[in-house]
Amino acid sequence: MNLLRKGNKELIKELNRSLVIDRVRLQGNISRTDLAKETGLGLSTITNIIDELIKENLVSEVGTGDSQGGRKPVLLKFNGDFGIIAGLKIEMQEVKMCLSNLEGKILHKQQFSYSHGEANKLAQVIIDKLECFIECNECASKLVGIGIATPGLVDRESNEVIYSPILKVDHGDLKPIGMYFDVPLMIDNDANVFALAEKWIGLGREYRNFIGVTVGAGVGSGIVIDNMLFRGDFGGAGELGHITIYQGDRLCYCGQRGCLELYASDSFLVNEAERMVSIGVPTLIKSYTPITPESIVMAAQNGDVYAQELLVKQGENLAIGIKNLVHLFNPEAIILGGEGLREGEFLLKGIKKELEVHFFIKHPRKLQFKTSQLGEDVWLIGACALVVSHLFKVPIYK
Repeated sequence: MNLLRKGNKELIKELNRSLVIDRVRLQGNISRTDLAKETGLGLSTITNIIDELIKENLVSEVGTGDSQGGRKPVLLKFNGDFGIIAGLKIEMQEVKMCLSNLEGKILHKQQFSYSHGEANKLAQVIIDKLECFIECNECASKLVGIGIATPGLVDRESNEVIYSPILKVDHGDLKPIGMYFDVPLMIDNDANVFALAEKWIGLGREYRNFIGVTVGAGVGSGIVIDNMLFRGDFGGAGELGHITIYQGDRLCYCGQRGCLELYASDSFLVNEAERMVSIGVPTLIKSYTPITPESIVMAAQNGDVYAQELLVKQGENLAIGIKNLVHLFNPEAIILGGEGLREGEFLLKGIKKELEVHFFIKHPRKLQFKTSQLGEDVWLIGACALVVSHLFKVPIYK
């Protein structure tokens, strides 16, 4: 449980410093005078804080701005190269890694595979691979934190993957990674990480309230309310894949029946395609062995109407879950991403068809529906955003 710090001069000084860093970091090319106006702090206070930040090399002067008369203002910029963050995305039998600066600019990328037998000792596998990756790129001295995106239920306080059926991991302890590199380690569910990436440098910057929806091996969502990620009591908010859309139907691995994930994830595509082939439907999918989401997409792109209809149905099913979120949270926008967008056309057709009707449809402020523009890097960017959020959080808690 986080306890609020008592108000005193030290806390006020830290709050002012945090406020100034955040404004320079997120806006950039801003003068001391404009900082004072936007933060409400006195110019002398701004000057003292900026002088300290320049000495620490967190902020630098980057030329002058336009003048309305008198001396031209000196512009300030956050030094994103002050430190390096390692961002990781854990997937089924594969880990993607990156090194980025503090502004989300990816400098280096790498990935490696691991076996089923290594899943429950993944921390040591990651340590070995990450150490080599960092040293090869000569970034060890500047490493300030490690962020990890993973599917499944995560305990952020203990840095543990409590349960991930996708990874086939039960109580996977990732804490040794942070201890080994002696830097802060932040982990979170991959749907939350997706939303963080969009809020940091993606389409989410335009909205105070939006929901990031991910589709692929699983289905998930990251909920942003008033510019803050809503995690719920212990980080489980947004488990979109496990809302019930068909009562008493198929059994999900979570123990419930009729979960959305059974009708909108990659496994839905493969299971339905295999069923169609088994009953003799004349689909191009039967020419592919094994049947995969990628082969179903290929058949659809080659004009197979059965594959096309299957992808449309997946989109319609997913949109049922999205509409439930819309009715619960009334967001400004839905931002869709994930490997399930490998094709896009037919899946999106199904989603948009189902979203044509919902309770708020007659309101003049229309729900915005967007697809992520960050590509596969979105997970790595979001993992790095976890660390940045930690490093520059407002210090109000003990």
